[in-house]
Order: sequence, then structure tokens, then C-alpha cells
Amino acid sequence: MNKQINIPKIPHTFFKWYCRQERYEELHGDLEEFFYERAAEKGLSRARLYYLLDVIRCCQPYAWKKTKGQTNSNLIMFRNYYFTATRNLVKHKNYFLLNISGLAIGIASFILISLYLVNELSYDRFHANFENTYRVQTKGNINGQIVDWATSNPPLAKTLLNEYPETARATRIRRSGSWFISREDQKFYEDGVLFADSTFFQVFDFKLLAGDPKTALVHPRSMVLTETYARKYFGDEDPMGKEIAVEQDTIFYKVTGIAENIPANSHIQFDMLGSMSSYDEWNDDGWVDSGINYTYVVLHENAVIASLEEKIQEIIPKYIGPEIEYYTGRTYAEWQKAGNSTSFYLMPLKKIHLQSEASNDLGVPGNSSYLYIYGLVGIIILFIAIFNFVNLATAQSATRAREVGVRKVMGSTKTALVYQFIFESVIVSLIATVLAVIIVVVVMPSFIDLVGKELAFSMGSSYLGPLLIVGLAFMVGFLAGCYPAFVLSTFQPVEVLKGTLRPGSKSGWMRNFLVIIQFTASIMIITGTLVIYHQIDFMLTKNLGFDKEQILVVRKPELLKTHLDAFKNDLLQNPAIKTVVNSKTIPGKEYAKRSYRKQGAPETFLFMHNHVNFDYRELMGLELVSGRFFSKAHKQDTNAVVINVAAAKAFGFEDPIGQKLTTPWKPGQLVEIIGVVKDYHTESLHKRIEPIALELIPNNTSGYVSMKISNGEAIRETIAYVQDTWSKHTDKPFDYFFFDEDYEHLYRSEATTGQIFVVFAILSIFIACLGLIGLITFTASVRKKEIGIRKVLGAGTRSLIRLLSNDIVRPMMIATLLACPIAFLASDYWLQNFASRISISPWSYILSTCIVILIGSIAISFQTIKATRNNPVDSLRQE
Repeated sequence: MNKQINIPKIPHTFFKWYCRQERYEELHGDLEEFFYERAAEKGLSRARLYYLLDVIRCCQPYAWKKTKGQTNSNLIMFRNYYFTATRNLVKHKNYFLLNISGLAIGIASFILISLYLVNELSYDRFHANFENTYRVQTKGNINGQIVDWATSNPPLAKTLLNEYPETARATRIRRSGSWFISREDQKFYEDGVLFADSTFFQVFDFKLLAGDPKTALVHPRSMVLTETYARKYFGDEDPMGKEIAVEQDTIFYKVTGIAENIPANSHIQFDMLGSMSSYDEWNDDGWVDSGINYTYVVLHENAVIASLEEKIQEIIPKYIGPEIEYYTGRTYAEWQKAGNSTSFYLMPLKKIHLQSEASNDLGVPGNSSYLYIYGLVGIIILFIAIFNFVNLATAQSATRAREVGVRKVMGSTKTALVYQFIFESVIVSLIATVLAVIIVVVVMPSFIDLVGKELAFSMGSSYLGPLLIVGLAFMVGFLAGCYPAFVLSTFQPVEVLKGTLRPGSKSGWMRNFLVIIQFTASIMIITGTLVIYHQIDFMLTKNLGFDKEQILVVRKPELLKTHLDAFKNDLLQNPAIKTVVNSKTIPGKEYAKRSYRKQGAPETFLFMHNHVNFDYRELMGLELVSGRFFSKAHKQDTNAVVINVAAAKAFGFEDPIGQKLTTPWKPGQLVEIIGVVKDYHTESLHKRIEPIALELIPNNTSGYVSMKISNGEAIRETIAYVQDTWSKHTDKPFDYFFFDEDYEHLYRSEATTGQIFVVFAILSIFIACLGLIGLITFTASVRKKEIGIRKVLGAGTRSLIRLLSNDIVRPMMIATLLACPIAFLASDYWLQNFASRISISPWSYILSTCIVILIGSIAISFQTIKATRNNPVDSLRQE
């Protein structure tokens, strides 16, 4: 039998009171009080009156003429929208909570990623002249070896100022590793020490809280401290004019300035800044150098960059050419004809952090490809949340069809209904955004730990932040509400009131499409996470050509002075310590460059260089290909060199053993190749293996003392023994690290990316599962009568679950087919950053698909079981 439709009975006179223009003007807008009086006369309860007002107001928002009451009518209309929306949301609490949860997580994720991206894109833009500031970098081809250096020749800055009028200002920066700094009882090893020319504060806008920026770095042994480090060494004292000891107790630097803490979005980071004139060679005019200076210039606004870059190439034949001829014995033209080249180019300051691919860069460079990845993930998460909202809204259409029908019967227009539903969507989005902001504030410390850096920007850094967040809320609300609004507003009241309308039947393809997009994105993110972790595992477990396990490294052995050998001998007295070696550097740290030439040949080869001790090969586990390693039995080894296979190939030696080389570092002497070791990685797997030359270390050369220790439970006791031995020979603080843990820092950005992907993969799946719940709720509500009939005819819970799940599994399988090729292309693009890389396994796609299907199945199981266990009598009675 036909179901009796419960349509609210609205008295004609009541409706007439509401719509009469004359009555409205007479009451001067106090319409509700008028209704309360008339309702009491008619015996209507206040609750009944609220309901009637909700219906009539939304049906006739434009009933009045455009008179002086028009503004009030618009306010009443929007107020009515608000009350209707909030009451509807309270009435459907589960729907409201699902929408709020999905949108809040999506918006919070988007805000966090946006803050990170803004921080990365804002590097060095706080300087007033950042648009006209450049770093001069060097690139070239030296005997087939491609070089790209962030550093340049020492005299370059002075030459650019003197000979090129486009240059307004110039300065140089020098990085020189870790320093031992002390003042009274305060003794620390500091890595954040740089040296710069006196013009540093004229090029960069780092603010000085004390001191004169023009003179702070003029005199030798001057030092500028940041605010934090001034407090670290001097407490509440005024540090200006006071001295701190650098390295040895007899070397003192005077504090000439206090700088504000360096912004996190600066590629130049320092805690202490010393004067470049403190170095004896600060004014060196030699051009053929390994290039230990970073040269920055500020150009005049009318400078043409391309023209200047072309002009400064004149420096090479003019100044560098004669020195090349001196060292190689052939003219610059002949050197060029042999295939060699070198040139300068200008790297804009604002692009250094993300786009400079030069080696030995200053600071920790970013990676623009990661920004694209993070940005894409943020947009995907946000749109997954929006799609989730659309799915839930269309799923709820079954419960709101009659409301739409009644509104249309009472005279509401399609436009008014669209406004109403979009208004509801915006309210949900605003509430979700408020919750998202709270989430961002709460998780921000954890997010900073996750990305491994402080963020220079926060939501309240400027007035634009709150405005953009509010704009985001309105945009999300509008985008999420448009489709449901237009779908709901198209319902025909006749079909609704007759009960012949199947809500959502016309939008089924859209819901399935959104589910496909959601799970395509989720599978892509999970696949990306698996690929990243496989690559990280490959990098950490790959045979690097040396052994990094169970090696304890002590920094700054030069502080032991003449006690270094005694310190090493005392360490070997402990049976847990097998080998002790000191070296200038170790894999994973910065290597110097040194030039070599074959005896009697003009070609110069530039190799990575390291000074090592006799037992270095044994400690590092290097494999000897031919010849021998350094030995105390051979006194002539002070003029010997051990190279790797890549260096032997660069020289073109078939048998390198016994070959003689010359180097500018030992003028008038020949160094003999005594051994060749198998290639090993000194840098991360992002880069190919370069030629390496090892020479015997001079006494007390700065660097590291490395020792192989036993693998056992007595590691703490061994470390304590090393510390006690150190304290026996010096009063300087003891500083150590484990080689394998330190080497893993080379892959910090990859590890960070992997962790971020894990977090957002979980969030994307969670939001997508909310969409599944909405979809299965819609399916169950639409097919309620069918489920009831099937149960009456004997259908079991298992068959009903399979019936309802078919609509979900099909889109998920389509999502798998779409996600796999896209994920493969994205993963392959990311893996191109590595010289040594994994091959993408099909199991990554299979596993990610299984994860999504499993989690999705669990999410919909509860809803389907709940739907199939309802009493069929209830559903059939309703129909």
C-alpha cells in the first residue's frame, strides 16, 4: 500500500501573514514577535512555529520587494540558512562527525605541508637586495672530469669589484670545519663557525644587535656571535670587547658584534662569524686553488646578467691562463684544445637553496623535486578529504530528499536550495578548519622533528596567514558543496512525494569516480612510501667498499698536540679496541681536492684527497687490488700515494704501480703510486664514485681518530675507557660518534621523506575509508527494501555482505589499474636522483594494493554487517 507522506500543514493565513508586504512594513521588521503572538492565538506550540518558520523562510527568501527592508531580508535569509544548517547537522550527528573528521585532517595536512613549502621557497628572501645578489660558482671539465663547485678563486671578489662596474658590492665566506671554543669553564666544539670579509654585513641583512656592521669584521681575530651563543659563553654579561679562546689557549678572538639568531630560511647558517683577515692567506692572489671561498656579489639594478656572465669569462685567460701554463707547461689555448674548460656562472641568491647542484655547497641544500612531491601529496590529501565530503553528502541525499520536495512544494527555487546546501558545506568547512588549526598547533613540534628543521613561517607570521586559512575554508566548503547542492536541488518534488525517486541514482557514476580517485591516490602514496624505504634500505645495506660497523670516531685529535701517539698506544692496551687510526677525513665528511700530473705529462687531474695513517686500510676494510698499502717498514712512503681504481682509469694506467706523479703541494718532489684499492663510496649514493688519492698523514694533522671496537655488551665500558684515556692526555672536552650512525645522516632527506610519506599515507587511507563508510551507508539506505526482501527469503549475512561490497570492490580494482603506472613513473622520476638505485619491484604495487583493499574491507565490514542485521520488518514497513 502507498505510504502516507507526512507533509507539514501550514495554515494559509499563517503563510499569508508571512508574505504580506504591508504587514512587514507595518511591523518594521519585528516579524518573529508578530508570529509568536499569532501562533499563540492559533494554538501552535513554539517548537511547531520554529519548524514552520524554517520551511517558509527558505522557501520564500525573496518574497519582499526591494525596498528599505531588502537588507534586513538578506540578513534574515542568511540567518535562516545558518539555523537550518546547524539544526540539520545536530540532527545527523554521525554524518557531521564523519565530515568534520575527514575535512579537518585533510585541511590540517594541507596547512602543514604548505607551511613547509613556503619555508623552503622563502630561503634568503629576507635580504633587502636578494633580487640583485648572486653567488659566483665554477664549472668546467678537467681531463674528462666534470666539476661544478659552489666555491671560487680567492681573488675573484676583488677583481669583480675593480674591473666590472656592474658589481656594487662583494664579499667572501670561508668554511673551515669544527673549532674548539673556550672561555673560562665554558668549553665546546662548535661546527657553526664561518669566516667572512669585512663587507659581509653590507651584502647580507643579518641584523646586528650590538657592534658596527661596517667595522665588526675589519680587524684580524674579530668575532661576531649570535644572540644565543653570546648568552651561551657570557651569560648575562655584556660580551662586547671581551675575548674567547679559539683552538689553542694562546689564540684569542675579540667579540666585536652580536647578531640576531640567523633565520631558519637562510642557506648561510652560523653561530660564530670570524674575520677573514684572521687567515694569513686571506688576501692571496693565487688563482689556481681548490677554491675554498664562497664569493657573493650585489649587482646594480640595471646590470644585464647574461651579458655580465659572458664578460667575466675574460678573467680566465687573463688571470687563470698564466697559472695553468706555469703548472702544466702548456699555454691556456693548448690546455683548452685538449678538451679542458673552466668558467664562472652567477647563481641567484634566491635559487641557491633549491636549485644549486654544485658540490661542497654552503649549508644543507634543498631539493626542488621533493617540493613537487610534498606539494602533490598535500593537494592529494586535501582533495581526498573533499571527495570524501562529496561522497558523504550524496549518500545523505536519501534522508534529505523529502526535505527538498517539501521546500519546492512551498515555493523554494532551485537557486535558493543551492545556496542553502553550499552554505551548510561552508559551515562544515569553517568548523573543520578551526579544528584543523588546533591540530596544526598541537602537532607542530612533532612535525618540526619529522622534517628535521625549524620553520621560519607559522600561521600567524603575518596577517596574510589567517586570511589565507579563512579563504581556504571557504574554498574547500564551496568546492565540496557544489556537486551535492546541484544534485539535491534537482530532485523533483512529485517523484519525492510519491516515493518513486531513487536518491543518488543519477550521481552513482560520480561517487564511483570519486572513490576511484581516492584509492588511486592512496595506492600511489603507499607505493611511493615502499619505494623510498626500499631505496633507503638499499643505501644503508649496500656494500660501499668499506666497513663502517663498530667504528668509534673521536674528533679533534690535534688538541692532543704531542700526545697523539701516546693516546693511540694507550687505547690499544684495551683488548676491546682492535685498531686505532687517525685521518684527515672519513667517508661521509667533506674531502679536499688535490691536483696531480703524470711525470712529464701536461694534463692535470683533480682528485679527492685524504691523509691517512698506516692501518687505515685494515680499519676501513678496503680491498687492495694491486701493490701495497703504507707501511712503517718503508720510510719513503712519505712521498707515496695510494689511489683507487677510478683514479687509475682517469690516468689511463694499465699498471699504475711504480708510476711517478707531481703535485703543486709538494713542489720539486715526485710521489710514487704504491697501491691501488677497490673503488669505495666517500659520498652518498646520489653521486658516482670519484677518483681518490690517499697519502700518509703528517703528525698531528687535524681530523679524526677512528678505532675498531669489539661487538659486545661492553661498548659503554669501552667508550668510558676511551674518554678516560683522552682526559689523561688533555683537559679539552671529549667528543665522539659512531661512524655508521653518522654516515646515515647523508640520507636524512630521504629518511624524512619516507617518514612523511608514512604519516600521510595513513591519513589518506583513513580519510578514504571515511568515504567508504559514507558510500556503504548510501548503498544500504538505497537498497534497504531489497535487503529486507532478501532476508525474508532466507539470504544470509555473508551473501548480503558480498552483495553490498561489490559496489566498493569494483572501484578499488579500477583504482589499482590506474595507480600502478602513475606510481611507476613517479617512483622512477624520484630514483633518478641516485647514481646507485634499486629496480622497482612489482611486489611494491601488489603489497600497496593489498594494504588498501584490506583496510578498506575492514572499514566497510562494520557498516555492511550493521545494515544486514537490521530487522527486515522495519524496512518493509517503511516502504
